[in-house]
Amino acid sequence: MADLSDDDLLNELKSRFYHTKQTLYDLKIVSRRLEEVNRKLQISEQVKSNFVSHMKNEINNPLSCILGLTQQLLSHDSDRETTIDIARSIFAEAFSLDFQLRNIFAAAELEDGATMLQSATVDGHSLITHAVNDFAHLIQAKGLNVYFLGKKLALGSTNPDPDNGKIFFKSDSEKLELVVQNLLSNAIEFNNPGGRIDLDISVVDDRLILSVTDTGVGLSADQLERIFDRFTQMETGIRKTHKGHGLGLSITKAVIDMMEGTVLVSAKPGEGCTITLSIPFVETNAESDTFSVDGNEFFFSDDQTELF
Repeated sequence: MADLSDDDLLNELKSRFYHTKQTLYDLKIVSRRLEEVNRKLQISEQVKSNFVSHMKNEINNPLSCILGLTQQLLSHDSDRETTIDIARSIFAEAFSLDFQLRNIFAAAELEDGATMLQSATVDGHSLITHAVNDFAHLIQAKGLNVYFLGKKLALGSTNPDPDNGKIFFKSDSEKLELVVQNLLSNAIEFNNPGGRIDLDISVVDDRLILSVTDTGVGLSADQLERIFDRFTQMETGIRKTHKGHGLGLSITKAVIDMMEGTVLVSAKPGEGCTITLSIPFVETNAESDTFSVDGNEFFFSDDQTELF
């Protein structure tokens, strides 16, 4: 340093001042980013905390109801009609609890990245009819009419249109079954009493096209932007009139994204809602494939199944 001229010394000081200034600027940017990450983490924790609190009630309520109804059966000599009514109530509460828990487990697996796609040859007609029959008690309770491929579907039917042929496609049967159930559950919950649900399914250019339309309350433009957000419900607080915990449609979107498909929502307030899925076939390199009906898989060789 002693050999430096005044100009050299000045330039060295300027250089160090510039680097110090740049370092402080970089630290400021990093600090802002850390503050933003911390803010998002706080929001996430608050959302999850609210969700856990809400789910506690969603799980405890049907459990308490099931226990109370079962105790009623054990402690009283009820007539046949009363016993059947109690059994129906127990089934409805148990079904609701099972459906909620399956959504919770699916959401946890998606969040953890632990879920993988499995390929099976899926029977489209069976996929739809099994889902409708699973929710038959809710459909009947609300007096809804369900149409599949334009024809009214009789609850309990296993083949809605024997003259229309079969629709087979390759996909992950278990995940697709949960997607269909969530779409159907949503169409039932937000429909008007005595309303209509239309289910359509087709295969176009090795893509599954599936749509669910209801004649319910519909959605506003603001709600359309938030409909697939996890843990988000269109209604909150004491004025909430619809059940649910804000997971079903977020799971649907996550699964379809995993399948590299698309989701299109068309809705207006008071005019119902249509959700349309477009999903490419799930590819597999296996020498043999599986055939799935209602989530149950059976092994067949490729020449024993035909895709339409």
